[in-house]
Amino acid sequence: MRILCAVALLLFASACATTTPARIVEPVGQAVPPATTTTTPTTTTMTSITPVVQSVSIPADLAGKTAAKVDQDLRALGLTILRYVSPDGTQVLPDPTWTVTSVDGAGSAARADSVIYIKVNKPAPPPPPKTTTKATLNPAPPKPPQPVAPPPAAAAYYKNCAAAKAAGAAPVRRGQPGYGSHLDRDGDGIGCER
Repeated sequence: MRILCAVALLLFASACATTTPARIVEPVGQAVPPATTTTTPTTTTMTSITPVVQSVSIPADLAGKTAAKVDQDLRALGLTILRYVSPDGTQVLPDPTWTVTSVDGAGSAARADSVIYIKVNKPAPPPPPKTTTKATLNPAPPKPPQPVAPPPAAAAYYKNCAAAKAAGAAPVRRGQPGYGSHLDRDGDGIGCER
């Protein structure tokens, strides 16, 4: 673009520098001898302006970084032609999370308009989470909640049926607190029944 602008400017300047014959204006009623004009040839010299491409130093510590970080670092240095290559040698458009394995020319200087080849590799997938429980093919269904038994009553002892009746526990059935075989004379499971 700069070269085109410079050429256009030179052409415009050379067009303006050419001389044109001067017009002679004759006064009315007087004869003026014809004027002679001379033109001198002009030479136009074309000079080409070539842009100066600077060299930049490629960092040596790029391996191991993500592709996004390496891309950012190299573009900040002025390198614009970056090519990413997979481990099998094909050119790829990497995911920003891919890992850079090497950069051609790392640790040396390169022109800013050079093609820089960056070798990348997909990151290893994270290991699966460790489980501590063993999987069974047919897991047992959860057990239904068991009814809570009431706490055992304080042990009661009745010396005889009169004591059981006085305590309001007569008749005393087998399994109830205070039942005893000495209270159940006929052995039917009910004590102090009369």
